[in-house]
Amino acid sequence: MTGARVDIQDEAIRAAIDAAIAAGADARAMLSDIGAHVLSTTQSRFQAKQAPDGKSWQAFSPKTLKRMPRNRRPPQLLRDTNRLYGSLTSVIEQDGLLVGTNVAYAGLHQFGGDISQAERQQTATFKTVNAGAGRKVVNGELVTYGSRLRFAKASDRANRKQQKTFTVPTRTFTVPARPFLGISALDEIEIGAIIQRHLVDATGAAP
Repeated sequence: MTGARVDIQDEAIRAAIDAAIAAGADARAMLSDIGAHVLSTTQSRFQAKQAPDGKSWQAFSPKTLKRMPRNRRPPQLLRDTNRLYGSLTSVIEQDGLLVGTNVAYAGLHQFGGDISQAERQQTATFKTVNAGAGRKVVNGELVTYGSRLRFAKASDRANRKQQKTFTVPTRTFTVPARPFLGISALDEIEIGAIIQRHLVDATGAAP
């Protein structure tokens, strides 16, 4: 599985799973139940906007909110399109259990990091309006000033002939880590209970 993967090295859980399998527990059924639980708690973190350790995800910065287009409002951390959330899955492999995602940008959100955009040329279509953007009173009269050019909407760009090409400079911005994969302390308790149930089913022993 590509995208984001966090290896959990919990010796107590691994030992308990191995012991249950050695006692006759159905390994696949047990891992399936563990995977379902971990997947559920992972999904719940998108609702709570919290990391496995309970810390809240960093909110959008005021600068990000200011330039956010209307179709992204109200802002939803990691859930603009629900692609990442919908890609979460639990997979049983030969050597264990994976809970994660194959979305390429998942690791960036899980661990954080910098994104660099190279300098590029971009073309925009404009329309001309009747008055400039600024307004001021001169000798008792309201006058307009400034550029009369405005960005043309997508709906009327075909009728506009004014285009300008400009250079967008190189920029680098940091995406903060917003961990969603991992095992919390409560997860460890529930996983232990799942293992115990499978052990009891296999051996008939009292829990």
